Formats: sequence, C-alpha cells, structure tokens
Amino acid sequence: MKELNLSKRMEAVVNMVSPQSFAIADVGCDHAYVSIALRQRKMVQKIIAMDVRKGPLAIAKNNVMQYGLEDTITLRLSDGLEQLQPNEVDTIIIAGMGGLLMMRILEEGRSVWEMAEKCPAFILQPQSDIDQVRHYLYENGYFIERECMLIDEEKYYTVISAKPGKKDDTCMPPEGWIYGMYNLEHRDAVLQQFLEKECNTLQQIHKNLTEVITKAAQNEQEVPDKTKLRMKEVEEQLRMNTAAREYYDVRVKSS
Repeated sequence: MKELNLSKRMEAVVNMVSPQSFAIADVGCDHAYVSIALRQRKMVQKIIAMDVRKGPLAIAKNNVMQYGLEDTITLRLSDGLEQLQPNEVDTIIIAGMGGLLMMRILEEGRSVWEMAEKCPAFILQPQSDIDQVRHYLYENGYFIERECMLIDEEKYYTVISAKPGKKDDTCMPPEGWIYGMYNLEHRDAVLQQFLEKECNTLQQIHKNLTEVITKAAQNEQEVPDKTKLRMKEVEEQLRMNTAAREYYDVRVKSS
C-alpha cells in the first residue's frame, strides 16, 4: 500500500525516533498516523497507540487495519499513560497538545517511566508552555538531546527529544529555557526567522505602550498599573529576544 503522507509537524515527530528504538507508545495518537508511518517505514517493531477519546481511536483502528498493521500496532483506550505498564516501551511520544496537559500526563503516569528498568526516551511536541516543559524534563532527571523547530501551515512548532540522564542546568541562560538551548547553539534557521518576527512584534507593542505613557504624562494623568506591568513584560521579552538573536551574530538594533 502507498506510504502514508504526513504533515510537516508529524514528519518532524517521526524523524526524532532513534534508530535504536524497538517499542513506542504513541500517547494521544488521534488517528494513529504517526504510528502507521513508523511501522510502514519499519523504524520500530512494536507500537502501542493510545487515546482517551473513543471516536478518534475507532478511526485509528480502521486506519491501522486498512494498512494491514494490526499485528504490530496495538490500540488502547487510555487517559494519558494509564493503560501503559513499565518496561512495555523504550520511547514515549506525546504530540499535538498543550504543554501543561503534557506535563500532567507525565506526572500522573510517573510510575510508568520512573519504575522502568530503563527509563524511556520522550519525544514531545508541546503546543504551548514549551519553556515549562523544558524545566519539567530537567527537574525530573531528563536532558534534551535534540530539538527542531518547523513551520507547518504558517504556524511554528517545536519537537523535543529527551533522554534519561542528569545534566547540569544551573548555567542554562534564561533564553535557553525560552527558545531552546539546542536550537540556539545550532543556530536553527526556523528559530532565527521566529526571533526576527517576534522582535518586530515586540518593538511595535513597545512603541504603542510608549505613546500611551507619553500621552498620559503630557496630560498629567496617572499611567494605569496594567500598562506599567505590560511595559515591563515587553521590555523583558525584548531582552530575552535580543540575547537569543545574538547567537546568530545578528546586529541587534536598539529598541
């Protein structure tokens, strides 16, 4: 059967799977496209595809059968890692959901990966709160081996590959948590584009806030606390953005 075509985002997730991986859990598998692609390409031997929703899981079952992969892809109705046992897989994929939900799934299923003889690798694609996900990994005995950033349908996505093992994160600069130290050190081209776009947006916001504050001063009016707070936030974001862009030897213009 013809090989399944994946979106750029899903393709990036698949490409993060290690050649040494044997068994994978695809958590929140939706229609099981990532699982099917992994088996079609013979990248792993065994996959447990799980989702908390019956509807998508039923579609996933039909897709798996259509591609004749029911012998190597097991489907489970599961809230997060609830139906996964320690040592069943060597890699856990969680993609396409918010970072806070992702951390909740990992935390509630902690026994699955913490009690395993060999802790599984994580491949994560958080849609939000990516800096908090990075902190969570390091705080729980994982380090980020690799990251990639991509654009799919005009949206930016980050995919993280994390492995068990302690690394000193005390010297991690703030911009490393926010934008990803791996991408900064490797001067990821997509991240560079994102940083330039973000810088332009922040500078415009800063300009607008400055005009509001200046006008209030001219009219001898009190500047609202909300405006002051927002200005501090934007200035801090600009500092982080500037620090990140310096990794690319970009000439930083004064904001």
